[in-house]
Amino acid sequence: MLEMFVSYCQKDKIYAEHIDLYFKNKEVTVHRDIIDISPWGSIKEYMNTINDMDYAVLVITDNYLKSFNCMYEVLEVIKDHNYKNKIFPVVVETNIYKPSGRIEYVQYWQEEYKNLHEKLSNIEVVNLGTLSNDLKRAQNIAASMSEFLGLVSDMNNPDISDINIAIENKLKEQGLLDSKNSSNNQSDIFSSLNIPKVNFNTELTDLEKNQFMSNSFQSINNLLSEVCNQTQNENNNIQTQIEKVDSRTFIYQFYKDGNQVRSLKLFLGNSFGRRENSIGVSCDNFSIGINNSYNAMYSPKFENGQLSLYSTISITCGNRLMSVEDVVKEIWTSYVLPYLR
Repeated sequence: MLEMFVSYCQKDKIYAEHIDLYFKNKEVTVHRDIIDISPWGSIKEYMNTINDMDYAVLVITDNYLKSFNCMYEVLEVIKDHNYKNKIFPVVVETNIYKPSGRIEYVQYWQEEYKNLHEKLSNIEVVNLGTLSNDLKRAQNIAASMSEFLGLVSDMNNPDISDINIAIENKLKEQGLLDSKNSSNNQSDIFSSLNIPKVNFNTELTDLEKNQFMSNSFQSINNLLSEVCNQTQNENNNIQTQIEKVDSRTFIYQFYKDGNQVRSLKLFLGNSFGRRENSIGVSCDNFSIGINNSYNAMYSPKFENGQLSLYSTISITCGNRLMSVEDVVKEIWTSYVLPYLR
């Protein structure tokens, strides 16, 4: 089995979930912290195993590039002189393709190092313990950030929506993933004998679907909040208010020159008697409660070995597979932007 380490920030775990699900029934063992670290196990020991893997998938988001643990994993990766050929970057934070964007992260870690150094300077040397190691790691991260981001930004990275297929094709090209594996051979045998094949895994469980929808819902709200904040920062006459009612309900209110021009309610729950959760969007003057009208609805759908969001109700066009980014774009351009203009 091919060993593949997925390095990601917990805040962006939806990307790791997609990768994990895609390679679930293939000749690849996906290593993730939530799977490999036992309760009270050492996080650092787990991160040190990244160099023992055949490949490392790096889910590069803003959260990832500002995470001490994630950058520690990057430091472990680049210890291997051949690391350039062992990584699959999944670039979500596309600002790194610009010099100004890469500079921001170098500056961020310079400041992190300075702040940590200043705080540690007030502690007696005999009391530092392992804190001095953390300072050295922060310095190493700052020193390595420019080279690492320069390498990643120079790579012809596939679009995140195609990343799983791209990884699989690359592994097949290098002969590390056999397209004629044992399951396919069995399929050929059964076909030649004209007898039915037993398949116990044709459907995902309700638990897997609902976990996927919960992660997607959180990621959608995280991205939509970033869009709202940037819009507010760039436009003095636009204000946004975001209220997290609970883990399954978010309220977005948009103001232009102090006057409310739009309200949105995003909610996660069961709809129309289904067992799996769906994500709903309501633009009505709603009251918080269980009665929701739908302007848009997104449900889980398993297709071609991958779990995706499926648009079942939409102002543009329904019945299509979508990523988290697609959903955020549709919500913003269809239900918000026309009212801010």
